[in-house]
Amino acid sequence: MTGAPRILIRGGHVWNGRDDARIQSDVLVEGDRVAAVAAPGSLAAADAEAIDAQGATLIPGLVEAHGHLSFPITTYPTEIEDTPPEESILITVHGARTMLDAGFTGVIGAGSPRIRTEVVVRDEIDAGRLPGPRLMASTPTLTATGGLNDTGQLHQRRAVAAIVVDGPEEVRKAVRLCYREGVDVVKLNISGDDFFPRPHGRVTTMAEDEARMACETARELGLKVVAHARSAESVKRAVRCGVDIIHHADFCDEEALDMLEAARDRVFVTPTTGFYHGLLHLSRFPEDLLERMMVRQAMEANIATHTALRKRGLRMLIGGDYGIAFMPNGTNASDVRHLVTYLGFSPVEALRAATFNGGQAMGLGAGEIAEGALADLLLVEGDPTADPDLVANPDSLRLIIKNGNVHKAQSKPAGAAMAIAAE
Repeated sequence: MTGAPRILIRGGHVWNGRDDARIQSDVLVEGDRVAAVAAPGSLAAADAEAIDAQGATLIPGLVEAHGHLSFPITTYPTEIEDTPPEESILITVHGARTMLDAGFTGVIGAGSPRIRTEVVVRDEIDAGRLPGPRLMASTPTLTATGGLNDTGQLHQRRAVAAIVVDGPEEVRKAVRLCYREGVDVVKLNISGDDFFPRPHGRVTTMAEDEARMACETARELGLKVVAHARSAESVKRAVRCGVDIIHHADFCDEEALDMLEAARDRVFVTPTTGFYHGLLHLSRFPEDLLERMMVRQAMEANIATHTALRKRGLRMLIGGDYGIAFMPNGTNASDVRHLVTYLGFSPVEALRAATFNGGQAMGLGAGEIAEGALADLLLVEGDPTADPDLVANPDSLRLIIKNGNVHKAQSKPAGAAMAIAAE
């Protein structure tokens, strides 16, 4: 957004998203960019707003790589389909603001209930008329007949929250249609999901020629492709066909792990371990339901897969299907802790997944603090490179800047005022 003031953030530490340690630095923001990062006290900017960062750490804004801003706090499997389009727009508007309030300056969509739901909200955010993160608007999920999100039934009509495609030509037309309507991301459901009785997560539902057509058409049009892929075969198809971001990847076999490692400079993976944590510890689902959903077995497989992928150097992202009743949007930064607790990440590695890697996946020049980078910044009380819980605590977020504009500024703890005044 043009017209943003000059801002000097001084007196604190800076973690740039790339390095393993934070350092004491001052940062100057001009317009929508980071203008300078320099030693404390070395930046002179008499006309800038000065923000006292003492006791805090400036980090890049968080990026949710598996965004479901349009989820209506889902409480039953077909609630998304049952939500009228007008309400879906408002839910997405509120979801966008909630995410920015939680420190997320970027969101990559992972399935919109209708083609233009996320598109129109993205456009309003970009125009400055709505608060929200940088939003890469997604298609509805493209799924095969009988695949995940094909909730249609022979005996009654339902406008499913997906585009059901069978065969490469139907896929090509769907991608082109969504491109015409303004999306940034094509979402594929290549496998099923254990949240539903059929198809479950070990079943591969989208044919390889269909997935390949989606990727080839999207590439020609400049769109990214993300995929829901739990089964080993669905992951292999995603890699072979050129998917950019693979969500879940729970049940990888050795061949799938090898293929992902070979593609690690091209592909990103979102572990979504937090979804299983939520099912087991937050959902209050009865034990017999958790057993029918095979949650513990799936979580064990998920942990084994992503522990192996971390060791193989895969670039991980955060995003764990937030937007459901027991994991509402706004609590997404809990994934930083989950990467540490379950997958063996160090706190700084987990924070990098939530910031720098997310910025790289978006490809917009965000996700780091360096001269010329987009000014999407988060001032966190304390040291989030050592404590992975800080970014998930709203009270620890002293300052949120998106595109060079202050979205949130709050006082220091214990009532000490933060200086935000022109010098």
